[in-house]
Amino acid sequence: MASNNLARLTRAHSAVAAKRHAKRRQLAEVVFDDEARREFLTGFHKRKKAKTEAARKKAKERERQDRLQDRRERRQALREQAQENAHKVEQAYAAAILGDAVDDDAGDDDEWHGVTPSSATEKDAQYQGEEVVATVTVVEDFDPSTLTTAGPVPAQGTSEEFTEPNSTSKPPSSHEKPPSKLAKRKVKEKKIYYETKQARKHQREKQRGRKLEKAERAGGKASRQKRAKR
Repeated sequence: MASNNLARLTRAHSAVAAKRHAKRRQLAEVVFDDEARREFLTGFHKRKKAKTEAARKKAKERERQDRLQDRRERRQALREQAQENAHKVEQAYAAAILGDAVDDDAGDDDEWHGVTPSSATEKDAQYQGEEVVATVTVVEDFDPSTLTTAGPVPAQGTSEEFTEPNSTSKPPSSHEKPPSKLAKRKVKEKKIYYETKQARKHQREKQRGRKLEKAERAGGKASRQKRAKR
């Protein structure tokens, strides 16, 4: 009874030991896969090509990443430059506003010291005669002493040029046009007329008919000359 129980308990161990013993006595054998062997022996070029393609794809991806990085850096630089320019513009506006305020304050404190004697006024006068038109510029110096005196001050440095027409000059001839009419006359613009499609077609047909008529006339003269020679 005890031996039967021992045999039952050690049956699995015996089976494992038998398998291990069988493996030890088994001969070493190498089994080749013919399809895999053929693929390995004939696939050198294919594997090399695939490796080159993978390296090319990797280089393209690296170049794309570099371009993206450069673009990000340029955008960042432009953003910083824009912020700096905006800050400078704000500073310039602030300085301009502050300068205007200071100028206004300084202008309120300034006193008017009168007009200097060197100041002068210019007046333009136009004189028109029968045939001549002259423009005269009068320069007058302002004297502050005239403000306290009642007498008028004659103009100084007055330059006046005026040519009167000679009383003995000949009247203008009738064939000469007055200056006003010459000035009013305008150059007439040339009008360009555009023919329609039917008009152009009709014109071409007329020209073709004239050419045919001339050719027939020339041919008739030549035939008559040949007949006269015969």
